[in-house]
Amino acid sequence: MKKFCILFVLFLSFCYLFADDDDKIKLAVMEFEDMSGTIEENILANATEYLRVVFASTNRYIIISKDRQKDTIKDMRKKFNTDPSYKACTDKNCQIQLGQALSADLIVKTTITSFAGLYTLSSELIDLEKEATIIAAKEDYDGSDKALKTAIDKLVEKIVKVETEVNGEIASQEKPKKQKSKAPSSNSKDAAACEYARQKDSSITWKTYLDKYPNGECAEEAKDALDSIACKNAETMNTAQGWQQYLKEFPNGKCEFEAEEAFAKELAAQDAELHSKADQKLEGTFSGRWNLGLGPTWFYDPDLHSSAGIAFSTGFDFNFKVFSKPYGVGAGNLFIGFGFDLVYYIPEELILPIMANFAYEFKTSNKILRYVGILFSAGYGNLFYFGEVYRLYFPVFEWEFGMNMIFHNKFTLGLGFEGPWLPSRFYLNIGTIF
Repeated sequence: MKKFCILFVLFLSFCYLFADDDDKIKLAVMEFEDMSGTIEENILANATEYLRVVFASTNRYIIISKDRQKDTIKDMRKKFNTDPSYKACTDKNCQIQLGQALSADLIVKTTITSFAGLYTLSSELIDLEKEATIIAAKEDYDGSDKALKTAIDKLVEKIVKVETEVNGEIASQEKPKKQKSKAPSSNSKDAAACEYARQKDSSITWKTYLDKYPNGECAEEAKDALDSIACKNAETMNTAQGWQQYLKEFPNGKCEFEAEEAFAKELAAQDAELHSKADQKLEGTFSGRWNLGLGPTWFYDPDLHSSAGIAFSTGFDFNFKVFSKPYGVGAGNLFIGFGFDLVYYIPEELILPIMANFAYEFKTSNKILRYVGILFSAGYGNLFYFGEVYRLYFPVFEWEFGMNMIFHNKFTLGLGFEGPWLPSRFYLNIGTIF
């Protein structure tokens, strides 16, 4: 009898252990993505492993093993062997598909960026069912290994705190949930699922309920609860990404006005923070530019005996911003100004034009390219011909139509067509903003 009791106790303990694991969230910790390009691979691997250990030490998650992730990546590479993003699997799309292949509930995507000598460690907790970021956090550090370890500890602490609050763990411990006045019917699966969602009061359970019972008796309550949880989550993170995610999911939600205001402020603050001195120069009212170009010509005049060849050009432009749209569709700047150029049609012709400039430069989100713009110029030029037979001077109408690319380091690249009368030259020029 004594042996039977011992075995029975062990059996209950075994069942309790695995029942507890069933309630835990399955989490896959993905490899770090180094967008700074300055961190050694072994440090990234060690940091990923340390992040995995810190999440495991919270005893809140079932952490999927590194070996299992590697085996699954190998299978995915065979399946997606034409996609280069699957070589390292640091791309978000690859990591989401990897997490789904591992049957995880959530994945952690972590990125390291560098700006102005300061490193930023940022992580996203991604819900694989919705393929959307539900929690995001960031920590700045000085680039050292020790500071990276400290940043990882703080980052995990932030994410776990928000995740537990979102899923109702802290609230349920501090204050018992008030039961709704309406008692669900014990014979109804809908009512049972509703009561379970009320008890858990987490985004995952409410989303699961809505997926199964989109028109159930608690559908409106579920939507209201998801709105409240998402709003609280966005308030805790207080980042542009968090508020943007809230507005995407709840465009007419409870925190709509707060989200729009906070998102605009945070986006403006981030934009200002990311601007280097060169970027600030690009945002100025005045834009002085110098360019140097070269291109083939096909200008021909029977009287001047000109023919196809090569033309060299250089010049200065002085432009003033008259309109600016910082954000949204069509964001960019409208410039109006003037310029002085020299175009030498090798070896016999020289044009000295004075041009009026009109340009609209569209803002991009590229890390290297800041603006892409369309340029039109027109003006008056003096043409000098000094061939072997005779020399000639007369005024001409000069015009130019092309595209400009402006980079974060103030470097410019342009291409287009120009000439007196009909197009006579294709040009490619480089330059800088002063």
